[in-house]
Amino acid sequence: MGSLNWLTRRISPQPIAAVFGSEMIRLMQIRGSSEHKIQGAIEVALDDQDGIREALVMFKGKRCVACLPTSDVLVQHIRVTIDDGDQEILERLLKHDSRWGNAEVRKVCIKTTGSGGTSKQEMLCVGVDRTLSQNVVENLESAGAEVIAVTVPLYASIRAFDKLYRRDGDEKMTSMLIDMDGESSMVMIAHGANCVFAHKIESASTEIEEKWESNSLAVPAQHHTEDSDVNEFERRNENEPRGLCGVRESNDGIEAKVAGDLERCLRHHDALFPDRAVDRVIFTGRGANDSDRCAAIASELGIEGYIADPSAWITGASECASGPAWTTAAGMCLRYSEIAA
Repeated sequence: MGSLNWLTRRISPQPIAAVFGSEMIRLMQIRGSSEHKIQGAIEVALDDQDGIREALVMFKGKRCVACLPTSDVLVQHIRVTIDDGDQEILERLLKHDSRWGNAEVRKVCIKTTGSGGTSKQEMLCVGVDRTLSQNVVENLESAGAEVIAVTVPLYASIRAFDKLYRRDGDEKMTSMLIDMDGESSMVMIAHGANCVFAHKIESASTEIEEKWESNSLAVPAQHHTEDSDVNEFERRNENEPRGLCGVRESNDGIEAKVAGDLERCLRHHDALFPDRAVDRVIFTGRGANDSDRCAAIASELGIEGYIADPSAWITGASECASGPAWTTAAGMCLRYSEIAA
C-alpha cells in the first residue's frame, strides 16, 4: 500500500494555485520537479463563475490551493507575557479590531525579551474571517475544483520567496517584501526565509493601467531596480536614496500616509532587531507594474530595490504569466508542488 501511495503521488498532477485579488482570480499550475514548466495560467474576474469553471478545464486535475486577498487578512503585532493563553491573546486582539472575534488565528512568536516572571513575547498574529474563507472554498468548489488548502498572501509570499530569492549566504539577508494589490498592500520583513514582521496598509494609489514589460537582460528571478557599483548590499543607514535604474521617479512621489506607514514598519523592525537593518526591498503584486511608484518608494526609504518576475525561472511562463502580479501564484505552485496526491 505504501508503494502504491508513493506511485500515486508521483504521477498525480500538481495542485492549481488560485490567488484571489481585489478584482481577479489568478490560476496557475506548473509541472516538473527539477525544471519547472508552465502547465497553464489564466486570469478570471472574481464574479465570473462560468469563467472559473471554463478556466479549470485547461488544467490537469481539480485540486486547488486557494489564497485569500490581502484586503481580507487581519495582521497584528502584540506583546504578551509567557503565561498568556489563547483567551488573553484574543482579548488583546479584539481591542484592535472586532473582526478577530470570528477569525481563525495563527500566532508566531517573533522575539522573547526579559527573563523569568518578566519575560515578554513579541507575537505576530494573522487571521481571516471564517465566513470569508468559506466563501472562497465554496466559490471554487461550485466551479468543480477540490480545495485542499487555504492560505493568505503572508504565508504564500514568504514561502515563495524562500525558493524565489534565497541564494547562498542569504540567511543573513534582511528583506522587506511589499505585495501590492489594488486595495491593500502587505508589507513583510524577513530574515532569510523567516518572517519577523508583517503589516497591512491600505492603498491610496489610482488605477494601474501600465502593462508589465519584462527586461530580458535583467538578472533571473528578480529585476534590479537600482544603478549602483556596490557588489554587496550596504546597511540601510549607510545608503543614499536611490531609484529605479533608468526609470524616472513619479513626479507625485508616494502618498504621505503610505510613506509614513512604511517608515513605521522599519522603525518597529529596527526596535526589535537593532543589529539587522533592512538590506533590500522587493516589489510584487499587480501594483508593482507601476515601476515609477516602486522607484519612488525605494528612493524614499533609501533601500536597494527589485521588482519580481517569476517568468524568469518558470519555463514558458513569459507568454502567459509574466510580471510581478504572478509572483504569489508561482510561489504557491512551488511551495505546494509536493502535495500531489
